[in-house]
Amino acid sequence: MTRVDLITLSLFIAVAEETSLAKAAEREHLAASAISKRLADLELNFNIKLFERKPNGMFLTAAGSALLHHAHLIMRNVAELEAQLQDFSAGMRGTIRVQANATAMARYLPEDLKSFLARYPQVRVELEESTTPETLRAIADNAADIGIYGDVIVPTDLTSLVYRADRLALLVPSDHALSAREYVNFAETVQYDYIGAPKGSSIDTALLRASTDLGIALRMSTRTSGFDAISRMVAAGLGIAIVPHSVASSYADLLEVKVLDLNEQWAERRLMICVRSVDTLTPAAAALLTHLSRS
Repeated sequence: MTRVDLITLSLFIAVAEETSLAKAAEREHLAASAISKRLADLELNFNIKLFERKPNGMFLTAAGSALLHHAHLIMRNVAELEAQLQDFSAGMRGTIRVQANATAMARYLPEDLKSFLARYPQVRVELEESTTPETLRAIADNAADIGIYGDVIVPTDLTSLVYRADRLALLVPSDHALSAREYVNFAETVQYDYIGAPKGSSIDTALLRASTDLGIALRMSTRTSGFDAISRMVAAGLGIAIVPHSVASSYADLLEVKVLDLNEQWAERRLMICVRSVDTLTPAAAALLTHLSRS
C-alpha cells in the first residue's frame, strides 16, 4: 500500500473545497488529469470511494469527509512545523505571555528573564502580575502561555513544574511587641492587626486556611498589593504581615522592620510553573519553560 503524501492531500483538499477538478486544477496550477490520477490512486490504495462524481461537481462521501478532517489537521500541523523551523533558522523569536505572582516578580523573575533574553534577544516577554486563581484561569483559557503561582492550589488540568522553594516569614515593626523574638507561631500573632495581601493570592489563601484551622478570623487593618507597599505599611505601624522570607530580608535592611521566622509547616511552600500543555507551546515559550525549570 502506498503511503499518503502531502501533495496528494493538498490536491484532495482543493477538489473537496472547489467541488470541481477544473477549478482545483486552476487553483493548484496543475493539469486536471494529473489531479484525477492522484485521487484515483488514493481511492484504489485504500479501496474506498472518496467522491460522488456528478454532472454538477464532485462531492465527498462519508469516507471523503473523514479524510478531509484529518487532511486539514495534517496540513495545519505541517504549516506550524515549518513556521517553528523557520523561527529556529532565523534565531528564536516571538512573544511569550507570562503571568506570575508577586513573589516571583519581586524575587526571581528579573534575573531569570535577564539571562534568558540575553540568550534570545529577539524574543519579547509580556509579563503581568496576578494572583494564583487569575494565573491558573489565564493558562486554562489560553490567555497566557506560562504561569507562576504558589502551590496552595493544585490544578488538575494543567501541567505544572517546580520553579523555586520559598518560605514565608512574619514582618513586624521594629518596636512591635514581637520584635525581640527570632521565631513565632502563627497562633501568637492573631491578636494583632494584619496588613493583608490581595484576596485570592497564595499568601492570602494560606492565611485564610491557617486562621480557619484556629477557628478565628484575622483582623485585617488594610489590604494592598506589592511587597513594597506592604512592608512600608508595616514600618509605619499599621499592622504586621506575612511575606516571603527572601523579600522580607531585603526590606529589613531598608526600613524599620524585623523579620521573624514563622514556625509553621505551611510556611514552607513552592512556587510552581504551569502551562496548558508542553506539546502545544511555541518554540520561544518552550525555551523559556526549560530555562525557568532549570533555574
